[in-house]
Amino acid sequence: MKKDFKYWLRWIVVFPGALLTGIFSTFPLHWILYSTLRNNLIFIDPYPELPERLLSPFVTALTFVWVGFNIAPEHKFKTAIILFGIYIVLASGTAFLTLSGTNLIGYKLYLQSGGVGLIMGIAGATIGLFIAQKHALRQ
Repeated sequence: MKKDFKYWLRWIVVFPGALLTGIFSTFPLHWILYSTLRNNLIFIDPYPELPERLLSPFVTALTFVWVGFNIAPEHKFKTAIILFGIYIVLASGTAFLTLSGTNLIGYKLYLQSGGVGLIMGIAGATIGLFIAQKHALRQ
């Protein structure tokens, strides 16, 4: 099989594309939560930030794994496993630095909401991996 430019470009874009899509997925989440909690249905004033802080890591991690799976031209499930591993390593490293009392650029790191956001991120990456596995078995 001849591997053309598009094939190699997709491999180059897997990680940055998955990362950027994971980050940009928080914008629709914010709009949905803001319009639901603030304007239309519930009329909460001031806008509560806790739901967004808990759901953002979940959506980001799920999107990161799922989009990387879809971008990869072949070995899609292996790519999803690697992206899942990268996310877990980064989340674990961040948790370790936070719990050890590290300062980053002069600011003390702390876990918001007792670390529930971290758990939600790991759950999102895990669900993204399960979705990728389901789709990989179908192909």
